[in-house]
Amino acid sequence: MDRLLLLPLAACTQPSLVGGKAVGLARLLARGFPVPSGFCVTTEAYDHALRAPGFSPAEQWQAALHSSGTERQRILSHCHTIIRNRDIAELTAQIVEQVRRLDLPLHGLWAVRSSATNEDGSHASFAGIYLTRLGIRLEEVGLAVKDLWMSIWGERVLNYHATLGLSGTPPAMAVVIQPLLEALAAGVAYSIHPLTGRATQVVINAVAGLAATLVDGRATPDQYVVEITENSQPIRICERTITGQTQALRVTGQGLREVPLSEGAVGRATLSDDQLFDLARTAKQIEKTFGRPMDIEWLYDDRGLWLLQARPISRLTRSTQLTNDDCEWSRTNFKETMPELPSPLGLSFLELFMERHIVSPYRRLGCQIPEGVSSVRTFQGRPYINMTLFHSLVAQLRGDPSSVIEQMGGEILARMPEAHPLGWFALAHAGVVMMAEMRKAVQNGPAWFADMKAMASEHRADRLRTVSSEDIVLRLDAIGQWLDEHELTFAIAGGVSQCLQALGGLLPRWLGEDWRALLNGALQGQAAAISAQQIVRLAEVADMVRRDPKATSWFTAEGWNPVDVRRRLEGTDVLRAFNRYLDDYGHRGVGESDVMSPRFADRPELLLAVLRTQILAPTSATPADILQRQTVVRERALAEIRTRFGWRFHRWAIFSWWYRRLCRFFALREANRHHLMYYSAAGRSLLLRLGEWLVERGRLSSREDIFFFKIEERADLLAGGSSDWRGVIQARRAERDRYATVSVPNTIRDWKDVVRGMDAPSPVASERILHGIPISAGQVVGPARFVRSMEDWSRVCRGDILVVSVIDPGMAPLFGVAAGLVAEMGGTLSHGAIIAREYGLPAVANVPGITTRLKDGDRITLDAERGEVIVEK
Repeated sequence: MDRLLLLPLAACTQPSLVGGKAVGLARLLARGFPVPSGFCVTTEAYDHALRAPGFSPAEQWQAALHSSGTERQRILSHCHTIIRNRDIAELTAQIVEQVRRLDLPLHGLWAVRSSATNEDGSHASFAGIYLTRLGIRLEEVGLAVKDLWMSIWGERVLNYHATLGLSGTPPAMAVVIQPLLEALAAGVAYSIHPLTGRATQVVINAVAGLAATLVDGRATPDQYVVEITENSQPIRICERTITGQTQALRVTGQGLREVPLSEGAVGRATLSDDQLFDLARTAKQIEKTFGRPMDIEWLYDDRGLWLLQARPISRLTRSTQLTNDDCEWSRTNFKETMPELPSPLGLSFLELFMERHIVSPYRRLGCQIPEGVSSVRTFQGRPYINMTLFHSLVAQLRGDPSSVIEQMGGEILARMPEAHPLGWFALAHAGVVMMAEMRKAVQNGPAWFADMKAMASEHRADRLRTVSSEDIVLRLDAIGQWLDEHELTFAIAGGVSQCLQALGGLLPRWLGEDWRALLNGALQGQAAAISAQQIVRLAEVADMVRRDPKATSWFTAEGWNPVDVRRRLEGTDVLRAFNRYLDDYGHRGVGESDVMSPRFADRPELLLAVLRTQILAPTSATPADILQRQTVVRERALAEIRTRFGWRFHRWAIFSWWYRRLCRFFALREANRHHLMYYSAAGRSLLLRLGEWLVERGRLSSREDIFFFKIEERADLLAGGSSDWRGVIQARRAERDRYATVSVPNTIRDWKDVVRGMDAPSPVASERILHGIPISAGQVVGPARFVRSMEDWSRVCRGDILVVSVIDPGMAPLFGVAAGLVAEMGGTLSHGAIIAREYGLPAVANVPGITTRLKDGDRITLDAERGEVIVEK
């Protein structure tokens, strides 16, 4: 059966007959993509054109491939002559008839594009190698077809073949013919990043008018990079390069002409954000249709988007290696325990601690962490944690990555990282290693905690006054080495996370939607979280004040001044109780993970102000009242859980085992943090003494300057190196002051954008009901009281609902005064969350925009069982 000379595009399914471009357009049409109507002049017509006595295309092709210079030009010229002399009147008539049959316009201009049999393949695209003719009148289409046939027999085609080492089989040329659309903008789109291979990025090049000027290099296109989610939905434009085009190739009455852009269009973006999103979404859909990354030629006219070509991106290795710039970063976790602007020393210690004691243990479990990917990154003086990395690590261990957000807080990832779970043997090995680490934490924790407390006592400031600088350095090294050998944070956090994941998988099915509220209630008043015990201890001191007329008189006096406490209360049981409180909790503070942050022992007036608030309140809970309330809530929650299990006794047994384990690891987690702060207190005392020594040597201006160095700079500083250390400190202090004037987002989805200033904080919700993660059950109504720094503590009154950016565990003394707690960031596993839950303070965390949505004093309803904050009208 004779092969057809002409075929509608929709029927172009045979590559040897219609070439790669036509096949690609036919596949697009079959899937409903917008492709301009048209048809194809098949390779059968091309074969007819080369039929001449004594002429063999295969032999001439081989001869041209293996020749050069004048001989090659002779062969190519001979082939051109055969094609040029071929009478195509009949073919031209058939083309006109095909136009009529397809109901295409007889008048107007046409696009005549190559579709060679070796074009648009997965191994070689031949992009720009063959000829394209635009703006052709219908009566000239036949001649344009001849031009495209001849373009096979060209020097650059032969060189391209030779460069790629392709076979000696000659290609055949089919030709795609379509009406020329009047383009507002045109260009190419890559369904993945063509340079990096990032599958989550679509790259779009665009010019005003037709894209011929882009293809031949006469115009520099605008370039956009659109970020895509794993389900192929565009979320943001992460790069936007506008080249300031001044001209466009357009269809005019005189044919194609480059015309100046209007004054309002010069220098503006070629495409709108909606068009970019539409194009990026389409590119990903085409990639899915073809099953591989695609290079797409597109065009927008006044009707919308049209697709002119779709071909595989050839010779591209898709990159799956994660880099820091691919990751999403959050201030959650660090913001809870570090000050708003940590010291340079605090930041360098944080990076070292995360690498040695968090990331390295994951490596020991068998997890893969790409080279160059870090867990911490700093922007404008604030540390950010790599949420993408920790999602990947949890997924590698076959855990639930969504638990990362619930436990740590922060925003849901826009792009889920590609992760390869450990094999079952490797996973079993990781489980054995992890269980051994957890067992070590349970067995050795209490003794090691006692060692850290003794460490703080040994290195009190009054015991270091006569210690030499050499001895200070040796002691700093010794406590650092001790921490490396005894650190338990990873094992304990793993134990808590394991329990929460297990209960989070079972309880929703066993208890229903309110399982979190029931579990949070059951965790109240375990009397095991040492950080929560300080609230009861402070209430005990307040109770003693009420029973002591002298102390009561002083605390309630009009001109009360906390500086007078030791003189006014000397010899009283109240002062002795307060001193015991400082002995046990004075090493804690707000932003306490930074060694530069002052401790409660440095600023006891803050705690005294909280005591005064409790004493001035008309009613106040006694320690017995607090414990009774916690017991009632806990026992009621446990009774309800048991009732819902009914006759399924095995469920109660399973729950009880995980519940006891969770309580044990929660207590260990808070004890670990409490005693790590003893380690920090020892380090702080040693560093301040070292600072004093450097002041005496004239290298520092004040002892606090020591906190503006980095760990790796210590040796040069102590050796009296040539650096101008005073100048370094001055510059870093000035930089820190500048950082203090800058607002930064809580989440960074694209590091390059935020550095360029394009990233912005998440939009603030405008609705009356805001949602977050329930932390500690309860429902309360009261005024919102913002606590942005320790200076706000004195403004907190009984019954206030604290509104904070994060739940800093150093704020625990305020929990005994407040009625509730709302945090912009945070999760169930944060230290502050554990304290609030243990104490029984109704709390909701991870409420985006809460610190900008509310005003101080706004009346709100806090439903900590449903995770809702309702703003009263």
